[in-house]
Amino acid sequence: RYWPEAMALPDAGPVDPADAQFWEAVEQGDLAALAATLDLEEVPGSPLGEVLPALSSWRRQRRETVAADSWRYRISWKPLTENTASLSGTWLLVAPGTGAGGDAVEAVAEGLRGQGAEVVRCVPGDVLDRAALAEELTEALGDRTAVAGVLSLCALDEEPAPGLPEATAGLVATLVLTQALGDADVTAPLWCLTRCAVSTGPADGPARPAQAQVWGLGRVAALEHPDRWGGLIDLPEVLDERAVARLGALLAAGGDEDQLAVRSAGVFARRLLPAPTTASGRAWEPEGTVLLTGGTGAIGARAARWLGGSGADHIVLIGRRGLRAPGAERLRDELAETGVRVTIAACDVADREELTSLVSKLAADGERITAVLHAAGELDDGVVDALTPERLAHALRAKVAGARNLHEATRELDLSAFVLFSGVAGTVGGAGQGAFAAAGAYLDAFAEHRRDLGLAATSLAWGPWAEGGPALDDDTFLERASRRGLAALPTGSALTALCRAVAQDDPAQLVADIAWDRFGPALTAARPSPLIGDVPQMREITRAAEQAGGTGADDAAEFRRAVAELSDVELGQMLLELVRTEAAGALGYTDVEAIGPKRPFRDLGFE
Repeated sequence: RYWPEAMALPDAGPVDPADAQFWEAVEQGDLAALAATLDLEEVPGSPLGEVLPALSSWRRQRRETVAADSWRYRISWKPLTENTASLSGTWLLVAPGTGAGGDAVEAVAEGLRGQGAEVVRCVPGDVLDRAALAEELTEALGDRTAVAGVLSLCALDEEPAPGLPEATAGLVATLVLTQALGDADVTAPLWCLTRCAVSTGPADGPARPAQAQVWGLGRVAALEHPDRWGGLIDLPEVLDERAVARLGALLAAGGDEDQLAVRSAGVFARRLLPAPTTASGRAWEPEGTVLLTGGTGAIGARAARWLGGSGADHIVLIGRRGLRAPGAERLRDELAETGVRVTIAACDVADREELTSLVSKLAADGERITAVLHAAGELDDGVVDALTPERLAHALRAKVAGARNLHEATRELDLSAFVLFSGVAGTVGGAGQGAFAAAGAYLDAFAEHRRDLGLAATSLAWGPWAEGGPALDDDTFLERASRRGLAALPTGSALTALCRAVAQDDPAQLVADIAWDRFGPALTAARPSPLIGDVPQMREITRAAEQAGGTGADDAAEFRRAVAELSDVELGQMLLELVRTEAAGALGYTDVEAIGPKRPFRDLGFE
């Protein structure tokens, strides 16, 4: 198997001013300027005037299409050269208290012991009790102070958490374990294992997409707790001695790779890459009856207007409040004026019986349901350490349970599209977005699972929309996103990207306008991220840094030496000034005095 190197694009050469003038005249629909550029006389009624509107429209659509294609990324898996490192030291193995995944737990424990590690087990009693788990961890370790690592198999438990049917016990246990390790002052790196949760290729569909939620949560934990995070490793269905040996070698080797999969063919590392360019003209076109969840929300309403103008005969807007939702009646009337049939259904997409009843009624009425767009969701941002199991379950309800219920209610229908809306955090991580990222990772894996079943499915991890999502409630959101390297997507262009993406072979795609010179350094500020290392723009940034001399390591060493010579009081003052200086720069202030030493960060405009 081979991993092709990204090819450098050839130099386009010098730009002809006449070309620029020509296309500028076309885009503006300026007949006089176009005639002048072509050295033609402007004659009323000339064929040039007749063709200009069509040419102008084509040019605008083409530019929009090219932009939309440039925003699309996909996940690939890079084969790694296997190492023969030997495992040693004490490893704390945390297993599901329900006995889930018993064969895997035993195989991993015995395999690690066979490689030379001391394996200490901890089986949590109550996955919801953070304080109790911290005590159990401390008791399990006893007087051991040197712990090489923590290995969690909690994700293998896919049963609902007690009292929280929206969340798996494995996901909740992983959240509480991450928190409890900090409470117990266990600083050893935490590695979370899943089994068949991710897809490394077309013949390797994720059989257990529910476990993929741990990958979303884990990517956020890596950013928020870089000092005590190890990584994520997905195990194969057949967990033989060779697979366990590969797992042990990965744990022993350490390094920067932190999103890995063990398969019969070897070990693979997760990578983000630009999606292949779409063939010209290939795009999904809506028709018949389309179900749209979250249809009365900001993004949903814009998607509904677009569906109405793009071929859908009947749009069913699904939301818990139905016509009681703000702006619902106005949206219905607006769409009806265009000749499109509109139904606004009061239905909780997370309630399986309600949704099944709605779909059954539509089918009984003779409606030909051809597509599903799932845009419903609940935001509950918060750092991992502050998340509670209840908040986590609430955030998952509409996205995760809704997707699963839509699948069950429509799986016998011949759908042309089954589109799931998620966000960038689910694909690459995002500090403060643990719950949202867990939901997004599930949607990606679920789309791959549906494709593996021969069903239509596309999960789109969106960058920020200019006219929807958090931007409506927070005037500074888009500015902050831009500073992090994520430009707002114009609504029309985003919907063009949706159509292009649905027609592609990749079931899970990221759609975002990324400025890698800002996004890359921000994502890797706390820890390296091999995930984005093969993106062509990141390769160029890395190459430029190396050619510039690569003084970063020397500067860091000098900084550590200087800090080591400071007293506690001097260190505190230095850190205060450092934080004030960096905060002033991030907010665009030229004077550090604008950042008061006792002023809360939220008052300054930070999230």
